[in-house]
Amino acid sequence: MKRFFMVFSIFLFLFFNIYSVTTVAASKSFSEGFFSPKDLNLMENVNYTIQNVSPSYDSYLIIFDDSERTQQAVRLEPNSQPHILLPIKHTYKMNT
Repeated sequence: MKRFFMVFSIFLFLFFNIYSVTTVAASKSFSEGFFSPKDLNLMENVNYTIQNVSPSYDSYLIIFDDSERTQQAVRLEPNSQPHILLPIKHTYKMNT
């Protein structure tokens, strides 16, 4: 019984450690201005996540298409939770 418990414990330990994969993307901070996806090295048709890390200031992000129509507008409060953006095309412009 003791041997079974020991083998079972080792099996569980290995099982839960094999499948733990940590993925971390490098975060970037940007100042005010107009940016294109090429300026920010963003890939096309990918959902990106944005977050305001400022402890005291609101942040606004407006995404325009090539016809200068608003595609998405986001207001982020200080220390906001991550917000998922719509897929971005290379012709879009972003105003922060």
